[in-house]
Amino acid sequence: MNTITTEQNTEKQLKRLAAQRQLYATAKKVFGWQIFLSSVGVTAAFMVILITPSLKVYAALWGLIVVLIDLLVLGPWQKRLQTSAASIQEVFDCEVLSLPWSNLKAGKHPDPELVSEQSAKYSKWAHTMPPLNNWYSIEVEKIPLTIARIACQRSNCWWDSKQRKRYAVSLIIVEVGIVLMAVVLGIYQGFTISDFILIILAPFAPALVLGIKQYKEQIEAASRLDKLKEHAEKHWDDALNGKSEKQLTKAARELQDEILESRKRNPLVFDWVFKLLRRSYEAQMNMSTAELVAEAELKIKRKQKASDKRVV
Repeated sequence: MNTITTEQNTEKQLKRLAAQRQLYATAKKVFGWQIFLSSVGVTAAFMVILITPSLKVYAALWGLIVVLIDLLVLGPWQKRLQTSAASIQEVFDCEVLSLPWSNLKAGKHPDPELVSEQSAKYSKWAHTMPPLNNWYSIEVEKIPLTIARIACQRSNCWWDSKQRKRYAVSLIIVEVGIVLMAVVLGIYQGFTISDFILIILAPFAPALVLGIKQYKEQIEAASRLDKLKEHAEKHWDDALNGKSEKQLTKAARELQDEILESRKRNPLVFDWVFKLLRRSYEAQMNMSTAELVAEAELKIKRKQKASDKRVV
């Protein structure tokens, strides 16, 4: 029985979505501190050095300190938050899409106290974000569960991939801008090679490394998601061509394992990017889901007609 559209809007599931969004938001704040320390903070240090060149050695030291803080404190903290958010979202998906829980991939269920605590925090600023209801397109209620869940999994992968590709392009533009600015300033100030390394390259290294790392990770994440979307489309074809319910459920669980792993590993995307792209992407996603549903309905009707003829 397909209860996706009703189950996803129950209070229990909306709290889980709120909790995972809060955890992701906290992880993004931690990431924001990484960016601040490696870019804004370094830029301030750079401006100080332009005024007092004798402090150039300290600028290089600051760059090293920022790298260590990122590796030892901020990075692991962000990872823990992201893993918890992915685990809560996995509970949501398993119950809404009627999939069995995978102890091997997902581990133990997240504590209900964590969900309650984080959803309460989110309620204080939820009005600034898009609503959580109708997480999956309501179009999927028109088709059987075994087919509907594949459409939902496909939309998950498509949405995430699209926003990451757009975000990656923005990152590389900013990165090139930083490099060009640094080179122009170095030439304008008449820096020697050693000055350029100590005053510009070393202080800006954390920002450049972070930007390059983020760009690479976003592109890799988008590529993985595209492959998962292709798998979902293959499962969709299998479903329409009469594969058994047991086989389709097994395939959906395997695909969900990869979606969970992707959520744990993928780099974060800031909420402002999500809100900027949401309206146009949501419209595209709903339209493509509606097309899939129409295709499935037509296939089901044809099978029913063929079955009725054989009975007659």
